[in-house]
Amino acid sequence: MPRFYYKARDPNDKIITGNTEGQSVDEVIERLGEKKLVPIQVDELNFDGSRRQQGFTERFKSSFAFTKDKVPYTEVVFFTRQLATMVEAGVPLVKALEQLATGEKLIFKKIITSVADDISHGNTFSDSIARHPGAFSNLFVSICHAGEVAGALDKVLDQLATYMEYTEALRGKVVSAMRYPTFIFGFVALLVAGILWKLVPVFEGLYSGFGAKLPGPTLALVNISDTFRTNLPLVLLLTLALFIGFRMAMMTEKFKFLFHKYLLYLPIFGIILKKNIWSVFSRTMALLLEAGTPILQATEICGAVVGNKVYSKALEEIYAGLRRGELLSQAIAKTGVFPPMVIQLTATGEESGRVDELLRKAAEFYEREIKNTVDSLAAIIEPVLIIILGGIVGTILICLYLPVFSIGKAITGH
Repeated sequence: MPRFYYKARDPNDKIITGNTEGQSVDEVIERLGEKKLVPIQVDELNFDGSRRQQGFTERFKSSFAFTKDKVPYTEVVFFTRQLATMVEAGVPLVKALEQLATGEKLIFKKIITSVADDISHGNTFSDSIARHPGAFSNLFVSICHAGEVAGALDKVLDQLATYMEYTEALRGKVVSAMRYPTFIFGFVALLVAGILWKLVPVFEGLYSGFGAKLPGPTLALVNISDTFRTNLPLVLLLTLALFIGFRMAMMTEKFKFLFHKYLLYLPIFGIILKKNIWSVFSRTMALLLEAGTPILQATEICGAVVGNKVYSKALEEIYAGLRRGELLSQAIAKTGVFPPMVIQLTATGEESGRVDELLRKAAEFYEREIKNTVDSLAAIIEPVLIIILGGIVGTILICLYLPVFSIGKAITGH
């Protein structure tokens, strides 16, 4: 069933946003009206959760703007674990939310209080949190909805909290893998800029006093330094233009798909990204199926969770295959982007009726693989980065000192 993004005004004249399912825009508008909400905007969503009819100007603005009620993922993880513990202990949902709200920061406190207020007025927990996409994702909402339908909200909240803790730990591993080389390359860029700005002009003035002809490499370095210093505003403007151009290009489906595709081919980091995607898919699908979410809806949610256009497209193909009556393992195999382990464990799970359990085992395997890779990454990449750093700085220093040999020859007459 198609999904839609909506922005509406509630009876208290407050603007709320959220996602919902429906056969058409008219059906969504009618459903919002039944909840006493006045629709302002309704857009159909793509398979990966992006808005289909969003104009370029609106996409450009939203790419540089933060959601008004955006809450850090770590805060939502901690909140979910606390809520799961309290609900499992028998604390009424509204009372648990009111107590948890007191310890949160202002934005999240307002959201939790609003959710508690909506529930006390007869709304379900899943409907109430769906109004706050900056804090609660579509995955979060769908899991809670499945738990409410099954009468096991306490159980699914516990499962959801465990899932979020795993994914947060995994995200931290991937980020830490990227942080070290990013820092080194940033340091190299600042070092080179400092040399071009301060050191090269000193050597240029020194050599000009001797009247000696500069070697080609030194002359090229001096020209780069002069260009850098005299055109610094232009360099900064060009850097900003490149950044904005990249952000604009990322708003086009074709460029974003190609960028995500070639990220997966990066040495070392490409395989980490792939394993992260395989783990996220396996764990998310396992969680959704265990909670009782229909497999088509679970596949659709996974398409928005994986965070890579190549795999979102693959999951869209899986979704189409499932609608044609194919088994999940068959549909996964046809995409050609998932490893044999995921395919085989899914097939075995279909035969034994334990797809969720075996997919969770696949997730655990790839999480261990990522951990092992990241733990050994420093030992692998540190020598490479040292060679790159030494090569860049060494080349610049050689260019700076080349005239010394020419001047020495001129003085000795050789």
